[in-house]
Amino acid sequence: MAEMTTKKILIIDAYYYDEVSTNLLDGINSAINEESKNVNLDPDYIVVKGALEIPQAINLVLKKVDYDGIIAVGCVIRGETSHYDIVADNSARGIMELSFKYNIPITNAILTVDNYDQAIARSKDRGQHALKALIGLMNIGA
Repeated sequence: MAEMTTKKILIIDAYYYDEVSTNLLDGINSAINEESKNVNLDPDYIVVKGALEIPQAINLVLKKVDYDGIIAVGCVIRGETSHYDIVADNSARGIMELSFKYNIPITNAILTVDNYDQAIARSKDRGQHALKALIGLMNIGA
């Protein structure tokens, strides 16, 4: 039987809405356990203040450490100003640009929602989806 290789992943979390992040991380960890028979994942975990800081932190980390994949975790809730659009657009764009710059799969589990109730509802399965999508992308690049 061939030895299973270990994939080093980074989970970077804008832990602003703690219940939402906890749900997303629980889903990621559940999926890591579920997928452990197929792939050995070794996750690192970094916390930043907000979703807009995620691309900046990824860029800084990837200059020093090699990862096989990254999951960006967070939540942006629409408010009364255009700040929502700026944060949602620029965090997503930055993540995509970094994926191409460093040739690394990065899945985006930053929820963009209209209200907190939507965030809670969506956060319950989005973490698992992000981890499984990351594994799929890492398999394509392998």
